[in-house]
Amino acid sequence: MRYSLGQVEAFYWVVRLGGFRAAAAHLNLSQPTISLRIRELERALDAVLFDRAAYRPTLTAVGGAIYADVQKMLPHAERVERTAREPNPGRGLLRIGAADSFADRVLPKLLAILAKRHPFLQIDVTVDFSSRLEKMLFDRAIDVAFLSQPRLRARTIVVPLWQIDLVWVVGRSLPFEGDLATPENLADLPIFTNPSPSGLFTSIQTWFGMRGIKPRRINTCNPLTVIAQLASVGTGAALLPRELLDNFADAAGLRVLQADPPMPNHQFCALWWDDESAADYASLVDLARQIGAR
Repeated sequence: MRYSLGQVEAFYWVVRLGGFRAAAAHLNLSQPTISLRIRELERALDAVLFDRAAYRPTLTAVGGAIYADVQKMLPHAERVERTAREPNPGRGLLRIGAADSFADRVLPKLLAILAKRHPFLQIDVTVDFSSRLEKMLFDRAIDVAFLSQPRLRARTIVVPLWQIDLVWVVGRSLPFEGDLATPENLADLPIFTNPSPSGLFTSIQTWFGMRGIKPRRINTCNPLTVIAQLASVGTGAALLPRELLDNFADAAGLRVLQADPPMPNHQFCALWWDDESAADYASLVDLARQIGAR
């Protein structure tokens, strides 16, 4: 008996998500189905892949040995399926993940160029904060992500694109003296930002921590344009990419403050898997870089 792709996929997601129940939920299958597929895979390979004695299934030596090969196998299988569905070049589905600032500044022009070059290409865009986009890419829910501060991981490609200058802003109606933002004079204000574990949330906590201060109220939401609007009504402060403010800071009634201590920049990057489609994504990223530079 030979193993099937469904069995291999079940094995991958049990390892990736840490349990049979989580893998079943991700694949929209029942837990008994996942368990059956794993048992069938073990019979086909004549090997035990998981030690089931612990609370969470842990890989045996054989399971650990084949996991790296499984990670390489699934992208190839997905590519075969896409090619079979859409054999003509320039067709198929491209799944892009974009952080807010990229979606506002670069994405419209990028999609317009793609529409001219590949009129039959279907594009699915997810706009979210960077840590969620990173997880989506690692889970293979998107093909390429444009995000800040990504983690390095085996068999992925990370390409730096540009630096993101982060600035504190407050609404012009807020009774805030001067143009200098310090942990001391912002600590009592409501702070608007993305939820943890986003890069902005982490940067805010780190910045206040430089002075041993903890902000009293951090209010979280998405997207960044909404965060800017919350700050503009004059009830609190927000940390935002300067490039996002270039087009509407004055119209939104926002004051840009100088930061003391200085706020470190974020590195904006593109992230994708190093597989058979890597060259296609590299060309897409190079096009995005050219648009961003202009």
